[in-house]
Amino acid sequence: MSEPLIRIHKLCHSYGNTPVLRQLSADMSGGEIIAVLGANGAGKTTLIQLMLGLLSQQQGEIKILGQAPAQIRRDPQLSGQLGVMLQQASLPGQLTVLEQLRLFSAYYPAPLDLQTLIERFGLQGFLQQRCSSLSGGQRQSLLLALALLGQPKILFLDEPTVGMDVQARQRFWQLIRAARAEGLCILLTTHYLEEADALADRILLLKDGQFIADTSPSALKAGLNQRQIRCHSSLPLAALQQLPGVSNVVALAGQQVQISSSQVENCLRQLLQQDPQLCDLTVSAASLEQAFLQLTQTTAETQQ
Repeated sequence: MSEPLIRIHKLCHSYGNTPVLRQLSADMSGGEIIAVLGANGAGKTTLIQLMLGLLSQQQGEIKILGQAPAQIRRDPQLSGQLGVMLQQASLPGQLTVLEQLRLFSAYYPAPLDLQTLIERFGLQGFLQQRCSSLSGGQRQSLLLALALLGQPKILFLDEPTVGMDVQARQRFWQLIRAARAEGLCILLTTHYLEEADALADRILLLKDGQFIADTSPSALKAGLNQRQIRCHSSLPLAALQQLPGVSNVVALAGQQVQISSSQVENCLRQLLQQDPQLCDLTVSAASLEQAFLQLTQTTAETQQ
């Protein structure tokens, strides 16, 4: 078995007397997309900064391509194996897209062919535009192209689709999946749980500086003993709340409601008996967002 491209072992980090990361351990290999999820303040930014060598390690170990992050930053050959697309990345506004691509291409010993890159990322239509005039989707596509220009082995993506419309986001996802198929290890941070569900092979869920889950999106959702019932009902919310296994009832538009239940079959039987006018009924599995909220809430309550 080959060595993981990223290894984190018993990593701890504090700001003053405040611990931020506590005994984190995980291995990450090529050909997988790993989504690091967590609420604000969970430690995601600190973890990424440590992995990129932007913060000094205090305790524990990080190995990127078998080396410490600080060594990666000092070695141009090694640093070229990392592709990074940060949310706060800036571009020189006066350069055109083509000029920016040529500039970055000169940084790498074996960059991708520019024409191939331009076609793959759909940049043909705005090569002569200045970077300052790009739309949100164009800017993010260019940033991803720049991150992959040096043919890296590891790709860091920080909130990569912020500001994109639906069509641009779907195309962006296709490009990320193509990079995974080429064997890259892709580390993704996002607040869009739909995005993590659509892309990730693994979810690393951070809570209070600890990984409380390391599993696939489907396994995370399967562990949540809840399903959703959506329907038009004439029953009051208080009556719906008393149905079997119901944990939550949300009023939607009109008389439509969304009911979360751990006993969906029994819940449906009573719902149909009590409301002969029930209509527009659908039942669906729990979403990643529900699993995320329940797991973090349950963990918080357990630690109190």
